[in-house]
Amino acid sequence: MADPSNEVCPDFNGDAYTDIREDISRATGGTQEAIVLRLSQSWTIGHNQRVNEWNQNRERELADAAEADRARAAQEDEARAQQEAEDERERVEAEKKKPKMNGFNDRASVGDTLAPCPSQYATQKLNNFEYIELWYFSPDGCKEALRTAHSVADDFGLTRVDDQLTIRPAYAFKASKAAVADHDLPFSTFLHSKNLFLMQLSKAKWPQTHIDALSLDLGDLVILHYASRVRQDWHDRLKRDEAFNIAIINEILLRSINKELWDKVHSQNFATNHSLTIIAYIILHSPRNPSPLMVYPNHSPHLAHADARMFANADAHKH
Repeated sequence: MADPSNEVCPDFNGDAYTDIREDISRATGGTQEAIVLRLSQSWTIGHNQRVNEWNQNRERELADAAEADRARAAQEDEARAQQEAEDERERVEAEKKKPKMNGFNDRASVGDTLAPCPSQYATQKLNNFEYIELWYFSPDGCKEALRTAHSVADDFGLTRVDDQLTIRPAYAFKASKAAVADHDLPFSTFLHSKNLFLMQLSKAKWPQTHIDALSLDLGDLVILHYASRVRQDWHDRLKRDEAFNIAIINEILLRSINKELWDKVHSQNFATNHSLTIIAYIILHSPRNPSPLMVYPNHSPHLAHADARMFANADAHKH
């Protein structure tokens, strides 16, 4: 629709409107001048109405367009704010993951002793709060870690950390074939390994209550077996959120393990003595009857002769 404000009033006094004027004159009896004036007035009224409607529509369209612009600008501002917030969050996350270099005391020197370093496999287990044998913290375990790190320094593998793939040395994923169970360690090695193990727990940010619970004093072979088995069970239950206080000694379980070890040692001694008894009996009753010293080549002569006399007496009593 064109802007009606540009319209021009027709010339109702012109030849184009002669027939209309005469028809109106015959119908109303009015003069030509009055008819022209009336037609001009009617057109002007209609013209003003069209202009008013045009202006109202135009104002409404402009208001709608302005509202649409404001809504679009608000959406753009919101989208921009969200993008800026997302960019800031990603920047903060990236900053958290970026390696940090700490400062140092320029007046301090290296300590008198250097703590051995366990393998990345062992430290990764601790970082994941998983069970790991104490052997990895023994002198032999640390020596193997150093040797392995030098020998396979060019081998790498992929692992997922914080939902991201990370390249790490291959030896960080492999358990050592030389590792042994805690209860198979010599007791002095066990104690030495436990001390380094507790130090590494602190570095791995374990809760102090957990570290304190694992710091219980250990005694003889029975306690060694007890600690080895209970620590494995404690780690398993820790994953299921069913962990107990490992520092509290279960006397029933301790006596059970003590009986088990005693029965095992007793059975082994009985089997050894029984085999030696049979061998001695066969030799003493053989036709050639070799010297009793050959029965126990690694034992003292008086033990061999004593057993020989025992079997001789037993044989004489039998006959």
